[in-house]
Amino acid sequence: MEDDARLRISTTIDAAGETGERSRQRNVPRGVRVAAGPMAQVGSVRLAVAIGALAAAVGCRGPESPVGPGPAPGPPTTPGVAAAQDAGAADAGAAAEAGGAAGDAGAGPLAAAPPCTTDDSAMIEGASAPQDALTLTPVAFGDLPGWADDDLAGAVPSFLRSCEKLAALPDDAPMGADGHGGKARHWRKACRAAAKLGAGQATGNAAAARAMFEAEFVAYQAAGTAGPTGKLTGYYVAEIHASRTRHGKFQTPVLGRPDDLAMVDLSGYLKDAHGRRIWGRFDHGELVPYYTRAEIRKGALAHRGLELMYVDDPVDLLFAQIEGSAKANLDDGTAVWLEFAGKNGRAYRGVGGILRGGGYLRPGEGTMLGIRQWFRDHPGRFDEIADQDASYVFFSVSKRAGAVGSQKAILTARRSMAVDRAFIAMSTPIWVEAHAPVPGQKGATELWHHLLIAQDTGAGILGAVRGDIYWGDDAEAAELGGRMGGPGKYWLLLPRGVAK
Repeated sequence: MEDDARLRISTTIDAAGETGERSRQRNVPRGVRVAAGPMAQVGSVRLAVAIGALAAAVGCRGPESPVGPGPAPGPPTTPGVAAAQDAGAADAGAAAEAGGAAGDAGAGPLAAAPPCTTDDSAMIEGASAPQDALTLTPVAFGDLPGWADDDLAGAVPSFLRSCEKLAALPDDAPMGADGHGGKARHWRKACRAAAKLGAGQATGNAAAARAMFEAEFVAYQAAGTAGPTGKLTGYYVAEIHASRTRHGKFQTPVLGRPDDLAMVDLSGYLKDAHGRRIWGRFDHGELVPYYTRAEIRKGALAHRGLELMYVDDPVDLLFAQIEGSAKANLDDGTAVWLEFAGKNGRAYRGVGGILRGGGYLRPGEGTMLGIRQWFRDHPGRFDEIADQDASYVFFSVSKRAGAVGSQKAILTARRSMAVDRAFIAMSTPIWVEAHAPVPGQKGATELWHHLLIAQDTGAGILGAVRGDIYWGDDAEAAELGGRMGGPGKYWLLLPRGVAK
């Protein structure tokens, strides 16, 4: 999955917190408001990462759709709100596009009128987003729901993969967009403790893993402006069928990154960049928006030799772009892994929202399965619908087997999660409470408590309590990732050097 890009972010600091209580708690991570909890009295600091509303309409209302389909980032205000409406290109969670916690698949009847065609192709991804602020309240590990029931050793290999990335950072490197997770040096001790468990042997020593996490970290309940309940969705590695040459049914190209695609990390230019990155191309020395999905499809990048392979189903490629990675089974019997290589930086608009806006899907049908069914029933309308999403993702052939997150670590099924890096630093262990789909039982969910590691981001993963759980690359992962979406909570584990 790709890195987020956010263009206008303003920062406000509670003056009383900064000059008063924060002056006595210099080690409290910036970017969070820490509330006093049962473990300690910690100064209250508020750094609100304020993100304004989208400037362009990301959805519109058709005659058959009283509710607009546009993305709705941020936590739901009531339990049971349809989830993953805000999924972004190369974004985990888009597979569960607003279908409800376990929406049923199926194609709804065609609306009497065509879908709205509000043109937001000129908008750059992440121009703005709803305001949110992270509040952390320290809690005892014994108060984490289900903490004693998870085999925490299963999270150690995933954490160690993040530690490999941390090892390459200088000691004073900030963890998180604004140093929310302290400095890299604060994580060294926890990484050494995890390494002693041994990545290969950790799965057999749950008690030692639990002791390590409890000794090295402090647990905090996370809450956004709407409270501790947010939105949790799922994603997976999409499987595509492809050929290295264009022939027969293999007609849709998978494109590599163009050499004129530029990414600008605003952190090098702005003190309050908050990890923002923008994408475009240079035209006479000026950075301008890159070509839209429709322009690319119509040949804007033709004759550049960017074609890595050709797929037999454009819907499969669309979902691979949403997820940000794919496993390509080639017609010569080989298989290769594709990873995110870049994007055009245009504002994402989910096809589920587009179909709902046209009245083509009933409530509960906006899941990955429902969307696929609609396109199967209407194969001639793919370009018409997909082109309304101006975003486009480019791939490269990975040298490693497995999905690669934005931290550049191989993701671990059911142990890796995508988060909003404006609030949560990569490598952060996160205790999750969610309702996950029950495999093979349509509409059924079960309470799910597990420790995951923040290793990925996504354009639609926006908010203090917003996460996407990586489920893996098999058929069950596709089912769970495609069905999962609903309210949930999580708790961050920060190293004691950061937290105290």
